[in-house]
Amino acid sequence: MTYEEFKSQYPVRLNRQQEEAVRQTDGPVLLLAVPGSGKTTVLVTRLGYMLHCKGIPPERILTVTYTVAATRDMKARFISFFGEGHADKLTFRTINGLCAVVIGTYARQRGTEPFALLDDERQINSVIRDLLSRTGTAFPSDLQVKDARTHITYCKNMMLTEEEIHAHKVEGIDFPRVYFEYQDYLLRSRKMDYDDQMVFTCRIFRQYPDILAQFQRRWPYICVDEAQDTSKIQHTILRLLTGDRGNIFMVGDEDQSIYGFRAAWPQALLEFE
Repeated sequence: MTYEEFKSQYPVRLNRQQEEAVRQTDGPVLLLAVPGSGKTTVLVTRLGYMLHCKGIPPERILTVTYTVAATRDMKARFISFFGEGHADKLTFRTINGLCAVVIGTYARQRGTEPFALLDDERQINSVIRDLLSRTGTAFPSDLQVKDARTHITYCKNMMLTEEEIHAHKVEGIDFPRVYFEYQDYLLRSRKMDYDDQMVFTCRIFRQYPDILAQFQRRWPYICVDEAQDTSKIQHTILRLLTGDRGNIFMVGDEDQSIYGFRAAWPQALLEFE
């Protein structure tokens, strides 16, 4: 199907710059635009173009969104544009959903049992509160528990070294002790939190090139929505997954990052080239 046929058959209404983004399917592409300017529409249209004009199999395309709700919305938007024919064969995942697949694959191929995901908020808060009490914070408040968790997330997402974590200060908290005792608790319990999913995936990709190559072959085309809200470790995982082929399409607005407290790293967009 030619691009003109594509535009006449499907509800494609784009300006010149948007069309350029849609039609550039090989190599790295960064689309920066303000809110409400149609970034998601461009991404969805680009998926349709890749399928119908370039003949790329839907199973070869991975679309990464920031939230589970966004994966559902993206799929629904695709269906509204192009029907249900290819929708179930396309992969829409959050970065944690992607990491869960990688860790599960590693465990099966290496004959190990992956750590269980610790996703009970009350349990995590209880563990952190107990650690705060045992490391010198008398009667830790809910705010201190929240601060400790936020900084734990920050350290993992920013890929800080042990030395950097030991130097990391949080007012009213012996943060390095809390961090390392929390990690000891997870290790003893054979559990991982959501941030550990990314840490483990990054480690797997770096230490097991055969597994990395397997996923690179599986998804040679990668699209990333709301890229300004991804963290340093998330960008690292995506760069490793993209490999030398470099077929990655990132959509975002570096002025609209709202997850700095979760170590969002919009600098990666500014350093994209």
